[in-house]
Amino acid sequence: MKIKKYIWGVAALFVLYALYVLCAGVFPFSRQETVPKDFASAISADDFYGDSPCTDRVALVESPTEGFETRLHILDGAKERVDVSYYAMHMGESTDLFLGALLDAADRGVKVRLLVDGQFGGLTCFNRPYAEAIGAHPNIDLKLYNPPNLLRPWTFNGRLHDKYIIVDDELLLLGGRNIGDKYFNMGGYEKPLSYDRDVLVYNTVGAGADSVLFDVRDYMDALWDGENVREPFSVDSKRGEEKRRELRAGYAQFCADNPGLFDHSGDDYQSWTFSANRVSFFHNDTQIGVKEPKAGYVLGQLLRSAERSVSMQSPYIILDPGLETLLKDMGAMGIDAEILTNSIASSPNPLASTAYFGDRRAILDSGVRLIEYQGEHSLHAKTYIVDEHLSVVGSYNLDPRSAYIDTELMLAIDSEGFAAHLKQTQDEYRRQSLEVDRSGEYPSDSSVLPRPMPLLKKIMVYALYFPVKLFKYLT
Repeated sequence: MKIKKYIWGVAALFVLYALYVLCAGVFPFSRQETVPKDFASAISADDFYGDSPCTDRVALVESPTEGFETRLHILDGAKERVDVSYYAMHMGESTDLFLGALLDAADRGVKVRLLVDGQFGGLTCFNRPYAEAIGAHPNIDLKLYNPPNLLRPWTFNGRLHDKYIIVDDELLLLGGRNIGDKYFNMGGYEKPLSYDRDVLVYNTVGAGADSVLFDVRDYMDALWDGENVREPFSVDSKRGEEKRRELRAGYAQFCADNPGLFDHSGDDYQSWTFSANRVSFFHNDTQIGVKEPKAGYVLGQLLRSAERSVSMQSPYIILDPGLETLLKDMGAMGIDAEILTNSIASSPNPLASTAYFGDRRAILDSGVRLIEYQGEHSLHAKTYIVDEHLSVVGSYNLDPRSAYIDTELMLAIDSEGFAAHLKQTQDEYRRQSLEVDRSGEYPSDSSVLPRPMPLLKKIMVYALYFPVKLFKYLT
């Protein structure tokens, strides 16, 4: 009898806690805010264009190998300070080397700040020794954004979705790529890759310049000193010391095996970057909880300003009323408007692909051309090109989570040369893709074959359809 009472008591507590989570950590995020009128009235697409070259020059960092090598190269060249922020770091060879590069910079006297998401940043739970190894270094400050608290279920949402590195007052690397082997195609990695891209911004003047680099740094400063950030790993430990030795040894061996990657005698950012008339930074607010869709609003205004063409790329397309209206506006403008995204078969995100499955008909009905990637791996980049002149690159997905819940940041780049280069790169993926006709079918006469969907994934999509539809605002 006592055992039954105990079991019933535990079950009752579980049900009460589940209701508490739903009421405090799930249902409140169904509310969708609008931007204030004063914010909306202050946004003009004309302000994102310039008449002459600005301080910043830009380069596209596209391939997985280029993304990895660029990170290590610019960190190796740091002299005074490095600011780093990432949503996710997936443990593996590339992440060990990335953290080894941060340790190496700190050992040289460079001041390092590392800010990662408290839930998906990769430095908690079983990976705590990594956090202790990094956070205890005297030249490294490590902080977590919004670490989840079981007693405060609203902390389960509201993630730091940012991805950038700032080196001294000279270089900014920003995009949609997280840290992990699947983004960098490390030797021996045999699982599906996630294709992404970054923008490298070169500040040609340095300190005191009117560079977008300092706008991003100001943004990080506000986050760094905000109430949602914690610094839990500043005390050294034996396992932290051991992990530091491992990271240093692995990085030193990699440097010895790849000396050309760390040769800075040929660094000439001026010669292999594109001139830009303006590089602008926009972002969501940084508090946890439901956000006003500021990044989405700015992006929408830029897309609506198009006169000839709009090319959009997002790994996920999950509709909310604002995004559905935007796509309908694009379709009604009489311009060439298209979206490149993963097919349901190629998407590695089961919840997102299920939500996309439910919204696919409405997307087609908007009049925007829908193109689905059929390649061996998957797309993860978030890129938008207006009139083949203005490029927008960053962390913002076309989904409700990017619009209303997570931190998001984007660079808008007024550079015809950069936009042409970016368009050429996107065309490589388009050649492995198929356009979806109005009936939802692929053309039968294409040389590209549709990627087959495994039976298990088909079952999963149909099984998850109604639960995902119910909580689509969290996807």
